[in-house]
Amino acid sequence: MTSNAPSRQAGAWGHRLAASLTETFWGRLALRMTALAVFLAAWQLAGDDSIALLFPTATRTFQAFIELMADGRLPLGLLITGQALVTGYAIIIGLGVPLGVLIARFPLADRAISPYFTFLVAVPIIAIVPVVQALLGLTFAARVTVIVLFGISYVVINSAIAVRRIKPDLIEMAASFGARRFTILSQVVLPAAVPGIMTGARLALGQALIGMVVAELTIVGAGVGSLIAELQGRFKVAAVLAVAMTIVLIGLCLLSLVEMLERRFNRWSLVK
Repeated sequence: MTSNAPSRQAGAWGHRLAASLTETFWGRLALRMTALAVFLAAWQLAGDDSIALLFPTATRTFQAFIELMADGRLPLGLLITGQALVTGYAIIIGLGVPLGVLIARFPLADRAISPYFTFLVAVPIIAIVPVVQALLGLTFAARVTVIVLFGISYVVINSAIAVRRIKPDLIEMAASFGARRFTILSQVVLPAAVPGIMTGARLALGQALIGMVVAELTIVGAGVGSLIAELQGRFKVAAVLAVAMTIVLIGLCLLSLVEMLERRFNRWSLVK
């Protein structure tokens, strides 16, 4: 029994350490910073700066990033591209959540609308991009449409599933106390469905980011897509990689923000 005590203590210490790293903000931050440091070190070792056309090191890519920021081309491209992302994501949430609630609450709407969103999930959206381009041209509306097509199905489907999983007893109890339909929707249905809705919003953001990149590379406008095309034509490998890594980092920051909001809304749902 005595010989097993150190192993049990070590196991308990390891469990506490793992919990502190995964369940606290600073623990998760430390894990992510460690992973980032390892990634940058591996990148630096794998890169080759002897010829400009070869895979660049992390330092050369960072230098290219500084140059792009200094001359203003990258901030301007990110601003233009970000406008399409913000507009598209706002449409995804503003249209997707009501449609999900409508599908869940009314069987006729479910039969009429659901197949189209199932189709958008099953079919590669990139195959529809040429159709959008033919209809709307190389416009801001075309890029926003592509972003919406990539992400809206995840909000609609997850919202509908979340509303359907609400216990009927909650709705019946509210109705028995004389609550009107709008009151039931705002005070019972939506708070109970918040976890599922936020899960859909998080998944939709990831898809919207993919849609943003696809739209920028296929429907080339004045944003990041135009900048990448220009840099590719001049064989600026490090600069192209700097732009790509900037988009990745922005996407990770946005996803982290949505995850934080998801946890906060989930606690609000439990309180409600």
